[in-house]
Amino acid sequence: MQVSLFTALILLVLTAVGFLVGRRRALAVSEGRPARLHSLPSYYGYYIALWTGAPAFLLLTLYGMFGADLVNSLALSELQRAAAPLEARYEQEIGQDEQIAALQAELASMRGQAGRAEEALADGRQMLAAEAGFPAQAPAERLSAASSQANALAAEIEARREALAQTVLESAEDASARAGFLYERLGPERRQVMVRDARALAFEEGVASQDTPEVRALASALRPYEQLFKYAIGLGALAIAIGGLSYARGRVSASFRARNRVERAISFVLLCASVIAVATTVGIVLSLLFESIRFFSAIDWRVTEFLFGTQWSPQIAIREGQIGQSGAFGAVPLFAGTALITLIAMIVAVPVGLFAAIYLSEYAGPGLRAWAKPVLEILAGIPTVVYGFFALLTVGPLLRDALLFLGYEDAVTQSALAAGLVMGVMIIPFVSSLADDVINAVPQSLRDGAYAMGATKSETVRQVVMPAALPGIVGAVLLAISRAVGETMIVVMAAGQGANLTANPLESVTTITVQIVMLLTGDQEFDSPKTLSAFALGLVLFVLTLILNIIALRVVQRYREKYD
Repeated sequence: MQVSLFTALILLVLTAVGFLVGRRRALAVSEGRPARLHSLPSYYGYYIALWTGAPAFLLLTLYGMFGADLVNSLALSELQRAAAPLEARYEQEIGQDEQIAALQAELASMRGQAGRAEEALADGRQMLAAEAGFPAQAPAERLSAASSQANALAAEIEARREALAQTVLESAEDASARAGFLYERLGPERRQVMVRDARALAFEEGVASQDTPEVRALASALRPYEQLFKYAIGLGALAIAIGGLSYARGRVSASFRARNRVERAISFVLLCASVIAVATTVGIVLSLLFESIRFFSAIDWRVTEFLFGTQWSPQIAIREGQIGQSGAFGAVPLFAGTALITLIAMIVAVPVGLFAAIYLSEYAGPGLRAWAKPVLEILAGIPTVVYGFFALLTVGPLLRDALLFLGYEDAVTQSALAAGLVMGVMIIPFVSSLADDVINAVPQSLRDGAYAMGATKSETVRQVVMPAALPGIVGAVLLAISRAVGETMIVVMAAGQGANLTANPLESVTTITVQIVMLLTGDQEFDSPKTLSAFALGLVLFVLTLILNIIALRVVQRYREKYD
């Protein structure tokens, strides 16, 4: 059993013991008469249990959050100290390498040429004299040629450095020194991979992608620090728990306000939960905003093209001179596809779900309601991939065959209509269940008053029950719309992935969420506009959802019925 899990179990036992000790202590100080106590005996138990468990579990939580990073830092520092002789030798080799010195001198010359060309451009000169192997030419041409040669020289220098580093690495015998030297040469992403593989070998945290002597050396350096911290944190948590129990037990007296302290602690926990919820929302918005700013900066702030452009092809050239890969980020086809499929889904889900809720709450008998509502809610438990298969293999071909029979020759299997119909069926339980609960929450006295005034059943439902339940119904519809906008699997399988700007529900379209998934899956670089465009799409989706919420609030405020 792991040390942390064993410690957590002991802390749970100590917390329960603290509760019992608190109750018994409270009864003891009141001489068996609880009426003499300020608070109920259980509050004294809760007070001691909080002092016993809360600080100790907080320590374990902090270790769980930051312990791995601390262990990694200490182990890597040890390897870097071991690699210090190799680093010194490597720097000496670079300083004595004549080839690198010559390349650096030539690189400085090319950068000087580029700098003088930039100055000539700024001064408005038309030509530059021949110099250092360059013919007489325009400043722009000189700048381009010098910059290209400078980049080539920098790459050659880097390759020479890598060759020297490999020579130094192969000459070392100590695996720890090689590990520290290799870690310094790696980029940020490869460093993370190396640490993750070492932890996988050391603590069986997943499967290592590589098993080399250097990775094993890092794993060996990680183990002692991990064990040290685990036992130290475990013993420290137990000591804190025992100390908290003793401290809290000593404060128990007949006049001690245990209830006030416990309720204050609970209020603090609720406040922390609220702060976490708000901070999570703020963090999501800020992450979307910052990454979206990076995206718009990468495309030269063509915001209007993104919001109003009609061509979506986020492919970026991966080599110089590649044709047809400049990237087109007009997101209107994605917005239109999302709106079209959502509209079809709502046309199916809202009437069916709302009428089902009215029937089950106002007309159906108890026996029918007892089995009809659970059966309807089963639709919400079906995985979306099953709906996607159903749409792709059944609904799509059925619609295509029907359209071909009616003479529509361009019918396809994957269409917005197929995706919208199946998505509407999936969303029916969201509307019906919430609307049913809201309608049932309308006071029976309102119905009785309507009947007393001679209203029929249908008139009571239309003119009394529905206006009273309108806020909840609007909330149910809004939730259904959000569910439809965020659906991905059904759209991928039933509507396709191509960005097609059309209002024809019989054609293939795609949605914002599908494109976000496609842009962020696989081996992607988060510095390219293609990948960053996913965050801009997410920001637009967030703004649209916010607008829907504002509209819903306005509708509720305008049309809701209030009863005193």
